[in-house]
Amino acid sequence: MVVTPTFLRWFASLLRVAAVLAVAFVLAGLLGFLTDEVRDSSQASTTRITVFNPTTQKSKIVDITQPDPPADVERAREKKHSGAREFIDDVGDVLMSPFSWVAGGSRAWVQRLVDSGLALLIYGALGLFLADRMRRWGDEIRRDAITRAEAAAAATRRESGTYVSPA
Repeated sequence: MVVTPTFLRWFASLLRVAAVLAVAFVLAGLLGFLTDEVRDSSQASTTRITVFNPTTQKSKIVDITQPDPPADVERAREKKHSGAREFIDDVGDVLMSPFSWVAGGSRAWVQRLVDSGLALLIYGALGLFLADRMRRWGDEIRRDAITRAEAAAAATRRESGTYVSPA
């Protein structure tokens, strides 16, 4: 497959948009989380939910602010948040799920900050860096093609003796 400069510029633009959207969703989720923490600072940010077990039904205290939560915690979070906020949280959960193992046993706010920081670093810095490198690579290919075409045209003019100054 021949990589064309047009394809590289198009793909770099697509990668840049994806990186910016990922960063926007991670920041929006982090802002929502921090807003909840500040608003709920006078009370515990945990919610009592019922976990269904085939043999017994028991209640346990869980933190609904943890990133990439289990299904029962996700249902409790859906009841507490609006539709738009839940959409932002769901997209953030998907984006931060590759990093959930890093601070897995920590408190929810530590998990959220570590996962958000890693997501911003990977999606933001690395994504935008790769998009920039792809655009530059496409520009380099285009410039090399123009230089080769001009060199071939100059050689043809020299051989035919019809050299006319381009100026």
